[in-house]
Amino acid sequence: MADLLIAGRPNVGKSTLFNRLVKRRKSIVHDMPGVTRDIVEGTAQWQGRSFTVADTGGLLEKGDEITEGIKRQVQRVLDKAKAIIFVVDGREGLTAADQYIAELLYPYKEKVFLVVNKIDHSGLEDRVYEFYSLGFERVFPISAQHGKGVGELLDSLLRVLPEAEERAVEGIRIALVGRPNVGKSSLLNSILREERVIVSPIPGTTRDAVEVPFSFDGKDFVLIDTAGIRRRSRVEYGVEFFSVGRSIRAIELSDISCLVLDLSEGITDQDKKIGGLIERRHKGCVIVGNKMDLVKASKREIETYIRKELYFLDFAPIVLTSAVRGEGINELLRACEEVWKDYNLQHKTSFVNRAVEKVLREKHPPSQKGKQVKVYYAFQEGTRPPTVVVFTNNPELWRKDYLRFFERRLREYLGIRKAPLRLILKGREEKE
Repeated sequence: MADLLIAGRPNVGKSTLFNRLVKRRKSIVHDMPGVTRDIVEGTAQWQGRSFTVADTGGLLEKGDEITEGIKRQVQRVLDKAKAIIFVVDGREGLTAADQYIAELLYPYKEKVFLVVNKIDHSGLEDRVYEFYSLGFERVFPISAQHGKGVGELLDSLLRVLPEAEERAVEGIRIALVGRPNVGKSSLLNSILREERVIVSPIPGTTRDAVEVPFSFDGKDFVLIDTAGIRRRSRVEYGVEFFSVGRSIRAIELSDISCLVLDLSEGITDQDKKIGGLIERRHKGCVIVGNKMDLVKASKREIETYIRKELYFLDFAPIVLTSAVRGEGINELLRACEEVWKDYNLQHKTSFVNRAVEKVLREKHPPSQKGKQVKVYYAFQEGTRPPTVVVFTNNPELWRKDYLRFFERRLREYLGIRKAPLRLILKGREEKE
């Protein structure tokens, strides 16, 4: 059975991606929807690793005989695949057929990589965001035809496929992410020039990012430097091609993503979108208000403004910096240490259940259509991020506004003040 399954509606580029991965034209590519009818397998190689790839037939909403057979084939291999690439068409946008397939794949969401194909130039980057509504955390913009973004996708896939390599360098992995020209490079240089920071002379490397190990206050860090991507992109694809893809890549590699803002320009929609990427992936976060030397507002006014605009990152500490002056660097690294501590918090089941009871006493979930929400018990499943599983009679009865309240208050009762909390609701039938 194949390690990697490629799925998606017809004509989104599944076969093109398959052929690029296996480096030969084994799957017939044609513009007519549904042309690939059989599941075709091949072997791909990346960074010295080999793995099998299966190209599925197109999943159509119409229930004709051929596509029903294809769906049965796909369903059989979904259970056994180590990872699933769900391909959508970024040029055409989100369709009902995409949503239909997303429903089929959602039970396997932990191993789904959502690939937004046909993002052939920077003008199409904003098309990526609408696909987050499908509910998958790992999203990659690519152009299968031109190969752009495919390397970043493969790097992430290697982490979940069999015999995944251990991380080359150990330490708290931090990445500086943000829109162009907010001062990420200057901030990176300020961090590495800080006299209390000891930089390793031999940085570890990945294919498209440099991992720079250093120590601060006796703790080991790894700074993920995506400047190499930026330089390569300038030569091949234009100055800011695939900025969304680079942000996704950096966030994926990090434990803590530092969202860098340009205070002199204010918070933009692009800042919010990148912040949303961090939130959806449940990464630790520090909000970095850079270029504070260019604004006249007080620290309190700036922090109030940031909290209002980036309310969904309410767990993230705010640090104000001036990279050109080297101000706020110590505070930034100490904030990362604090986030890391909360990101690794682990509690006993009894403590988690007491915290849940406190939230419920404070405010119980409102009833929906005459049905009352019932909570049976909860436990902490893991860390990085702290993950709590709550067993309830029906997860669909939980309203989004209450769910946000519940997460925020549970985080406080668990003492997780500077890291995200991942909440998983699981249904359990009531006993007669």
